[in-house]
Amino acid sequence: MKKVIFGLLLVIVIAIIGAVYYVLTNLDALVEAAIEKHGSEATQTAVRVDSVKIDLSNGAGGISGLTIANPSGFALPYAFSLAEVRTGIDLQSLKEEPYIIDEVTILAPQVFVEINEGNKTNLNEIKKNLVSGSSSTTKDNKEKAPAGDNAKEPRLIIRRVTFADGTIQARVAALQNKEYQLKLPGLDMKDLGGSNGATGSELANEILKRLTDRATEVVQKDIIDAELNKLKDKARAKVDEEKAKLEAQLDARKEEEKKKAEDKLKDMFNR
Repeated sequence: MKKVIFGLLLVIVIAIIGAVYYVLTNLDALVEAAIEKHGSEATQTAVRVDSVKIDLSNGAGGISGLTIANPSGFALPYAFSLAEVRTGIDLQSLKEEPYIIDEVTILAPQVFVEINEGNKTNLNEIKKNLVSGSSSTTKDNKEKAPAGDNAKEPRLIIRRVTFADGTIQARVAALQNKEYQLKLPGLDMKDLGGSNGATGSELANEILKRLTDRATEVVQKDIIDAELNKLKDKARAKVDEEKAKLEAQLDARKEEEKKKAEDKLKDMFNR
């Protein structure tokens, strides 16, 4: 009997070691698959990653070539393209929630802002998808979870999120689909999740909202307002031109009337 129990325990231990070994040796691939799966579900567009590198011993991680496709109805292939994402994890915080991520640095992000013929903006559509996806997931989880189940999405705190060396590519249908290349100002976010932490969905919404707002501000100022000012300048120049023509016509008419009056006086004195 003891031998049977010992043998069973040995099999269980080997199985556990095998599972842990599989997870640790395939962690990069597992994280990459998770990002693509859950990211695509949340944004309702295709999320793809070129590579993931996790270094648990140093609490570091890196993601290369992360792209988020545009929703349907837009011409540009992507909404976001992040060349490199670096993360630093507080390993001590992994003992209990909220888990702490010290820093997330996004290098060379590209934001693609497109306003289509229906006057819809791609980034706003993705934000809507995130909100609806989050609500749907919460509802599904509640329906599927058994009574008394306290399982929930883990809460996180991100101490700092930095976007550096970013660019914006904008395309506006109302401006003959002309494409613009702009600089994305540096973006520095701190203490996301507050003191109690927030879910990954909530953090993604907050980060995307701030990034979208910053990109929209740049597009509004450097493209929309600039084009409107050009139109105003053209209209003003046209008005000034027409005004000058009218004034010239009035001056010419005044001269003509003056000449007629002078000729009439001359005729009167020459009689």
